[in-house]
Amino acid sequence: MNRKFEYVKSLSERLLEGSIAKTENGIRLFRPDGMGRYPAVWTRDFTYMVEYAGELMADDDIYFNIDYILDHVSSEGYIPDWVRPCGMTRYGFIRPEFPETPLLDNGSFIIVAADLYLDRLDDESARRVFAKWRDALCGGIDWLPVNENGIIEISEDALHVGYGFTDTVKKSGQMAMETLLLWRAAKLLSRRLALYGQPSEKYEGLIAKIEENFLPTFTSESGMIYSTTGLCSQIDVWASCYMISIGFPVGDAQRSAIAKWLAENYDGVVMDGQIRHLPKGEYWEATYLDIEKDTYQNGAFWAVATTWFYDAIKDAYPDLAKKCVLDVLDYFEKNGAYECICGEYKKLDTYVVSATSVYDATKKIMNN
Repeated sequence: MNRKFEYVKSLSERLLEGSIAKTENGIRLFRPDGMGRYPAVWTRDFTYMVEYAGELMADDDIYFNIDYILDHVSSEGYIPDWVRPCGMTRYGFIRPEFPETPLLDNGSFIIVAADLYLDRLDDESARRVFAKWRDALCGGIDWLPVNENGIIEISEDALHVGYGFTDTVKKSGQMAMETLLLWRAAKLLSRRLALYGQPSEKYEGLIAKIEENFLPTFTSESGMIYSTTGLCSQIDVWASCYMISIGFPVGDAQRSAIAKWLAENYDGVVMDGQIRHLPKGEYWEATYLDIEKDTYQNGAFWAVATTWFYDAIKDAYPDLAKKCVLDVLDYFEKNGAYECICGEYKKLDTYVVSATSVYDATKKIMNN
């Protein structure tokens, strides 16, 4: 296991360094891949890099990437989806029939990245940096379309797109993954505000509403979480695993039910240690683009979610959890770290977050 750990650590270091593109003033931006296919710093990808492999990244690099993203916040408070080294900025997914619209996750992600960075600083420095970023961080989630129950909700014709790893999926109604991201961000933001003696009641109230209403809104008979209550109301494997991974308050019975469902459906939702969005044989009810089945966001398997899957089953099925991680490590060594795969289908080699997610899962095995 030590050799495999050193391998995935080295892979993560190599891909992180290979992803860098510099701005005119020398800021080292972390792109999602080492091939330049995604020629910008993406807020959610960067956050996953910091969360899963932050110890492999320099403090200054993390600071300047966050600062660069926050320097490009829109007048409405939208956090960029991505920013190129030249400063070109996009706030959302441009759909063929609509103009650019902001995604519903970037405000939550940047709070996670900022909080992880602030935890690396001494108290005085953290206070100073947070004071600089506070208004942009708060504004990045304050605009989100949250209903009276604290749940993110959009109508079928709304000009918003949800979680970026499903940004081609036409979701509507109340939205699960997006609300989990908001819950986590609000928890971190309220803690940071309270720590520095600033008003946090608004976010504490939001947290309480989400915790009261989330599970009754999205839980299926199996215990797994539905993606939405409108279009694409389907079992969401990623959201179910992520909910457990981030410590959302779930009862023991539901936690066990989720682990049982994942174990029983393992062969249908896991391929070479990489995770499908939906149960075997299912495809998204509606998408903005024509995506062939078993490719990309419509049936392919992603290592991005491997570390959450590990968290969701490790207590009830430790051997299966370890097998999942060992399988993806073997796959990476033989084939490379792709954005997503499905049999012979492979998309975009040198995908950084695939490596860092598996690096994180491997650390968890080593520490158990």
